[in-house]
Amino acid sequence: MKRAERQPETVALAIYAGIYCKTYRVPDAGTVLPQHSHEWPHVTFVASGAVYVERDGEPAGRYDAPALIRIPAHTMHAFTTLAPDVVLACIHNADHAEADGEPAIAAEHHLTFTED
Repeated sequence: MKRAERQPETVALAIYAGIYCKTYRVPDAGTVLPQHSHEWPHVTFVASGAVYVERDGEPAGRYDAPALIRIPAHTMHAFTTLAPDVVLACIHNADHAEADGEPAIAAEHHLTFTED
């Protein structure tokens, strides 16, 4: 897999009223956000564009903005952008954050890239 030339960027981060919300902009269609899982359930809001979702390696469907994607705890999940300028907001319960303020990660998957 070739590394996306333009990587996702964090455009907003807020912790307020017990809610953690991190918003990303993904510039290019076809960008893969690799699988990972969290210790606690959360939702991802598709604010613009469209994504294809996999959960535990199985197809979970296409989500077109505006859409909420429910992600159960300990469920590996990955997103592939289907349009340019996709905006996603990951929304977690801030009471379950790690010491650094970030949501607890249960498992990560790292992509292997080619030099093409």
